[in-house]
Amino acid sequence: MSEILLRVENLNFSYGAQPTLHNLNLQVSAGELFGLLGPNGAGKTTLITLMAGLLAPATGDIFIHQHSVKRERLKVRAELGLVFQSISLDKFMTAQENLYFAGGLYGLSVDSITQRIAELSPLLGLEKLLKRKVVGLSGGQQRMVDIARALIHQPTVLLLDEPTHGLDVAARQQVWSALKQLLKHTPAGRQPPAVLVSTHLMDEAATCDRVCFLKAGEIIWTGTPEEALAQLPERHKTVVQNASLNDWFLWRLQK
Repeated sequence: MSEILLRVENLNFSYGAQPTLHNLNLQVSAGELFGLLGPNGAGKTTLITLMAGLLAPATGDIFIHQHSVKRERLKVRAELGLVFQSISLDKFMTAQENLYFAGGLYGLSVDSITQRIAELSPLLGLEKLLKRKVVGLSGGQQRMVDIARALIHQPTVLLLDEPTHGLDVAARQQVWSALKQLLKHTPAGRQPPAVLVSTHLMDEAATCDRVCFLKAGEIIWTGTPEEALAQLPERHKTVVQNASLNDWFLWRLQK
């Protein structure tokens, strides 16, 4: 059984007097692509911000590779790769310069960064982009560099908050294909990261190993996409053979 690298235990959080997240529990294992689903305002971004140690839980805790977000924030951040909705790159530097800069922030040597770029480039399609300034790259290309930046230090947990936001269909597919490739082609002797991705797009969620559904700050369901579809009542399936995760999503919103 794969090691659990991300664990949320009895987590509660409020913005002032407004409760936002209620008694959340979830686990993500090494090599798992885990989808965090829910409508806008469900609390997905707040949960990822808490996982990153940028907010403090009211009660409960989050563990990243056994390190507590509450008590060991520096150790947690060393274990994390973060990809937010907005691109986190210097657009007037080249893609390669951004990656060397990011690696330097984690204390990596030039040789280590060079090796890591060589590993990531073919998986993310960066070979012809490294010498180009980020400002001249398409949105999808910028996102690939952003993912490489988040992976440069070999994090044990990768968090992505709606990474395809604003991208066209082709670029969205490229991002998800790259995530699958990264988990499949982890170098020998290394443990693949646990990957958590938030999305409200069900075609993306369908490619995850497991998903959880967040509604009004509560996790109301967790399982595989196949289990989700099996749960959908027959009366909610317009054409049974072609029922999609989107049908299930809409059904859960109505419950």
